[in-house]
Amino acid sequence: MAILIGERTGVQVDLQPQHVFGRHPSAATSLTNSEASRTHAVAIWDGEVWLLKDTSSNGTYINGRFLARGAQQVLNVEDRIQFGSDQAEVWFVKDTSPPDSLLIPVTLGLPTIKLSEITALPSEDDPQISIYRTLTGQWMCETASSVYELQTGDRVGTCDKQWRFVSSHAGVETEVIRNKVKRTPKQLVFKFDVSQNEEHVSLSLQVDGETVDLEMRNHHYLVLVLARKYLEDKTSGIAESECGWIDKDLLCKMLGLNGNHINIQVYRFRKQFVDAYPMADHLPPSIERRTGEIRFSPNAVEINGGVSLDSHNQLLRDNVRLN
Repeated sequence: MAILIGERTGVQVDLQPQHVFGRHPSAATSLTNSEASRTHAVAIWDGEVWLLKDTSSNGTYINGRFLARGAQQVLNVEDRIQFGSDQAEVWFVKDTSPPDSLLIPVTLGLPTIKLSEITALPSEDDPQISIYRTLTGQWMCETASSVYELQTGDRVGTCDKQWRFVSSHAGVETEVIRNKVKRTPKQLVFKFDVSQNEEHVSLSLQVDGETVDLEMRNHHYLVLVLARKYLEDKTSGIAESECGWIDKDLLCKMLGLNGNHINIQVYRFRKQFVDAYPMADHLPPSIERRTGEIRFSPNAVEINGGVSLDSHNQLLRDNVRLN
């Protein structure tokens, strides 16, 4: 993303796709010098370059050159910007990379978050909310009770930790998605290898005949339980749209885990999936939620080892009674 640095203060500003500078309280970057207008200038990503457009009374200076009201200029690395006067504080252009989708803090003291393929809020240790991008480029927000598409300006977070979502330029994200979709695999199989006592679960992906090893992780057992529920429902002839759904409270009792621990394990699986297989963010979500329920919905799944499905279900029923 594009970055400006204040020469005097050292403050770093990460530019939003339409980034307003001015003395108005709602400006993305607040200016304090008296020569600056309330809405002084706006930095705009046009899909190829960053432009700075003046909207002020006193103009803007870029490398000492005066930029009058209504005029605009392409920004380059090492440009020196002064708002309202050639004696005003200098802002250096450090970076002119395309914009990223961001979470801008609303609650004081929180960091600005550059959205990765999957982001947990308020933290990875307490993933109450997950934000991820779909195959067609939309950013989605998933909570315990709903999944919805994010729009610029939407607030996300918990009651005491809030951010505002800002999408990057739609055209740029769409092009990135379009390029990646060309490489979407024709076949993706989740392959579980389970020890006889069910204490060790390895997982690998079979991607168009190639293997991506996700190794052995604690959270793989949760995914295994969900995969078995999906296979059981599918074998029973349940409609695909309803296969695999399980009540989250029941799942907690089955595994002897609390809701937050379930959230952490789901997040860790998704993060591992995305890190191991970069195209994962452009596939349908393998773990889905709806109000009070969760499921694993793989393209295809293979389970080797472990106990039989009937024995596994009996063990889980016994665990529910104990909990």
